Amino acid sequence: MKKYFFIINSNNAKAVKTFKSLKKAMDQEGIPYRTFYTEHSGHAVEIAKKITYMNKDLIKAVIAVGGDGTIHEVFNGIKDHESIPLGFISGGSGNDIVRVLTKEVRGVKRQISYLKRNRMIKTDSGKMQLTGRSKKRQAFISAIGIGLDGEVAKYTNEAIYKKYLHKLKLGTLAYVVTLFKVLRFYRPGTMEIKLDGREYVFHNVWLVAVGNMPYYGGGMKICPEAKYNDGILDVCVVHNLSILKLLLLFISVFWGGHVKVQGVSQLKGKEIAVATKHPVAIHADGEYKGTTPIEVVIQPASVSVKI
Repeated sequence: MKKYFFIINSNNAKAVKTFKSLKKAMDQEGIPYRTFYTEHSGHAVEIAKKITYMNKDLIKAVIAVGGDGTIHEVFNGIKDHESIPLGFISGGSGNDIVRVLTKEVRGVKRQISYLKRNRMIKTDSGKMQLTGRSKKRQAFISAIGIGLDGEVAKYTNEAIYKKYLHKLKLGTLAYVVTLFKVLRFYRPGTMEIKLDGREYVFHNVWLVAVGNMPYYGGGMKICPEAKYNDGILDVCVVHNLSILKLLLLFISVFWGGHVKVQGVSQLKGKEIAVATKHPVAIHADGEYKGTTPIEVVIQPASVSVKI
C-alpha cells in the first residue's frame, strides 16, 4: 500500500503544531503515512533523497510541512524523480509557493480532504548552477534573487528575530527589518546578463529577480507576469534608483506596481546567466545559496504537485 511521507521542519513551531493535529486525524481516518523531522539546515534534502531511494514504489506523495525553505529542500531531494508528487502543508512565514499552486489549506478537516483527493498538476522549475568556485547545482520552484534581496535572505535566515516574529505571525516583517540593516552597507553595482544569447549590461543594479512564479519574500509580487507552467522565466532588474526611490518601490512591489517605475526593467527567457565584477549574494526560494556568477535554465513541466 502506498503511503504519504511527511518531512516536517522541526525548527518551525507552527509546522510542528500543525502536523501534530493532522497526525491525530490521519490515525482516525486510517491514512497510511510515515514521518521524518529535520534536524538542521539541508536535512530535508537528505531525508527526501533517502525516501525516494528506499521507498520509491511505496510513495503516494512526499509532503513538505513548513514554509518555502522546507518545500525548496524537499523538492531538491526528489527532483530527479518527476513521477513522485510533491505536496505541501504550509507552516512558514512566506508561503509564496503555496500561494500560487494550492493556496493555504487551513484546518484539519481541509487538510484531510487535501490528502484524500487525487488531483495533480505539473509546474515548471528552474535549474541553477553557481559557476564560481562552489559549482553548486540546485533547482528552485518559485524564484531566485541576486543582489540586495540575496543579502536580505542570507541575514534574515540567520536572524534571531525571525523566529520570534514568525511566532507572532509577522514573518514578513523580518525581511523588512533586515532590509534596513543591509541597506547600511550594500552598494549597487554593474551586472552582465546573458538571456537566450542576447547580452545586456545594467549599471547601479540593486537586484535581479528570476521568477518562475510571481512572488517571493512573503508576498512580494516581484515578477507579476510570471506563470508556473509557461516554459519561460521572467526577469526583473532594479537599477539606477536612489535609496529613497528604492524604499518607495518596495511598498508597491506587494501589488506589482513597481514595474511601472523608471529603473525597473523586465525581460523574459529560457536560459539566463548573470555575472558581476565582485561576488553578489543569491537566494533561491528564500534560501541563501552563495554568490555570482550563476546560470539558470527553465525546466518545463518538471514537477508533479499534489493540489
